[in-house]
Formats: sequence, structure tokens, C-alpha cells
Amino acid sequence: MRRTPKNQVEDEVFRDLCRAYADKVIAPNWEQADETSVFPREVYTEAASAGLLGITAPEDIGGGDLGSVQEAICLEECCKINPNLPISLLIQNIAGSLLWEYGSPAQRDVARQNIAGERLLALAVTEPEAGNDVQNVQTSAIRDGKDWVLSGMKSFITLGGDADTLVVLAQTDPAKGRRGMAFFVVDRESDGLVPSKIQMHTNRPAPTYRISLNDVRVPEANRVDAGFTAIMTGFNRERVMVAARWLGHSQHALDWGLQYAKERMQFGKPIGANQSIAFPLAQCYVDIEAARHMTYYAARRWDSGLPVKDIILDVSSAKLFSTQAVVRITQAALHTGGGWGLTKELPVMRMALDALTSPVTVGSFEIQLRAIAKQLGLPCD
Repeated sequence: MRRTPKNQVEDEVFRDLCRAYADKVIAPNWEQADETSVFPREVYTEAASAGLLGITAPEDIGGGDLGSVQEAICLEECCKINPNLPISLLIQNIAGSLLWEYGSPAQRDVARQNIAGERLLALAVTEPEAGNDVQNVQTSAIRDGKDWVLSGMKSFITLGGDADTLVVLAQTDPAKGRRGMAFFVVDRESDGLVPSKIQMHTNRPAPTYRISLNDVRVPEANRVDAGFTAIMTGFNRERVMVAARWLGHSQHALDWGLQYAKERMQFGKPIGANQSIAFPLAQCYVDIEAARHMTYYAARRWDSGLPVKDIILDVSSAKLFSTQAVVRITQAALHTGGGWGLTKELPVMRMALDALTSPVTVGSFEIQLRAIAKQLGLPCD
């Protein structure tokens, strides 16, 4: 008799926990948050209560000491309801990991508070002239006695005006280029730190901000011993989670499309009886299964402990395919809805609009293709 592996059983139990959290917290909050673009903090605090913050963090600071597979499970389940609110959880793990992996004891305590639901974090890396080009970060950190003085502008910072603490990347020594960078733990209420909300068509439940840093004074104790290499490693890992995010959203769109195709009657039969509806939905199923295998394969490869350079091909492939697939799948669901799909009476236009952000999150299609090409040995610039 075939037996289910123990770790697979444990993953399904964990998936049930994540689904219960999503049903309890994401489902009743996302629509109002989308309408108002106001982050419901209970999404964060309830995640802490459920043990879904710091999934990969060490146990000594309250983390789950689990792997990327489990974090991908969490994001997939939450994003089956809405793909935007759950990115607030992803941000906590990416920002927090800089503190628990590279931080001092005091900085690790900030991570502990974050995991306990006491201190919401935001990660401030992107700038107006340095999106994917992280090595071109211009925000400066100049030493002044026992302090550092931060000046510059950050853009597209998720939760930047909602967080209690920002983890900010700055240039400490321009002569060293990418090697002259460091992160700083910065209180959002610091003098000279000014957040302003960017009005977005998507990602509204987890608001996006510009952050002006106007001679913000930060003590030396808040400088994290991590910079360019650490964040690029974090971004590669984040790409696995982005693949899981859009995998969940794809599944949501297909589930909706299948139900609607079976129930909507035209010419005396369900519209799903027509090949023009049935075949695109069948292709969506294939795309989702392929995305699922690629996403969890990349997550398992990450958890294997292999050097990042050895798994970039898997990570970029999963991110590329999942983000390409979600656009096709939501468009197929929108097609299934017909004219009604264009109205607010059906949810499918919202799904398609959200999916349009997938090509530009944590590395565009072209950046992933470039990474894949280089891993295949092509002299691609």
C-alpha cells in the first residue's frame, strides 16, 4: 500500500492552518482595504497569533524555524482569496530576515517584536532611479559622530507609512559602489522621515508610499551589518514567494471561471459546453499545475542550502512562469464572464487588474529571462 510521506502530511496540516487564517482574516478585510487603501493592522496581529509571522525565522526569537516551502504554502492559500493583503506578511519576513540573519542582539530583538505582532516592518530599498538597479541606490548615510545621517528618497515602499519601523538601504561609502551599502533600522516617527501615499490602481490593501529622508539621524547601533549582497539574496528568495502569490491568485481565478462556466446558461446549456470557453479553462488548469510544480521545486531547492548561484535558474523560471501564467489565466476568466465580467457585479475584472502587476514585481519578465539566459551560458547583457 502506498503511504503519504510524513513531511507531506505535516505540510497539509500547515496548509489547513493557513487556509483557516485566510478565511478568518483576509476574506472579511480585503474588499474594504481595497476600497479605502487603508491597511487593516489585524491582518498583521492575527498572523502573529496564528504563528504565521517569521515562518523561516529561528525559534530563539519566536520564529517557526520552517522553510521556504511552508512560507510558499502560506502565501498560496492567502492569495487564493486576495493577492494583495498577504504581501504584508511577505514584507515582514523579507525585512525581518535581514535583522535575524545579520543583526546585532538588539536588532534581533526588533525581529522578535515583529514576529510577536508588536512592531510592523517595512523594507525601503527601491528609489525613483533605482528600481531593479539596486546598485544605483542614491540614498546617502553620512557618519556624524556616533550617528548616521540619512538623506534621499525611497519609492514604491509597501506599508512605508503604516510600519512602526523601516529597514532602509543607504550608501555609506560611494567609492566602494555596491560594497559601500548598509541597512539601517529607522523609526517611522523619526524627525525628517516623511511618508506620502502613492495612489495605486492595484496593491491598494497594502498601501504603497514614497519615503522622503531629510537628514534623518540614526544611531550607529541601528546600522545592520548587511548590504547589497544580502538584499539580492533576499530578492531571489522573494521571487519564489511571488511565484506562490500568483499561483494562489491563478487558482482563485480558475475556480471562479469553472463555477461560472457550469452555472451560466446560454442557448439552453451551460456556457462551459462550448469549446471557446472550455478549452481556455482547460489550458488554465495545465498552466496552474506547471506553475505549482515549478514554484515548489524552487522552494525545495532553496531549502536545500545550495548556493544561490546554483538555484537562480529554478527561482527565475518559477517566477517568470507563474507571473506570465496569472495574466493568461485571469484573462481567460474575464473572457468567461463575458459582458458581465466587465461589471462590478462579478469579481473577475478585479482579478485581471491585480494580475497586471505581476510582470513588474521583484524583477520584470525581461530581468528573469536575462537571468535564465545567463544561467544557460549565453553572453547576454
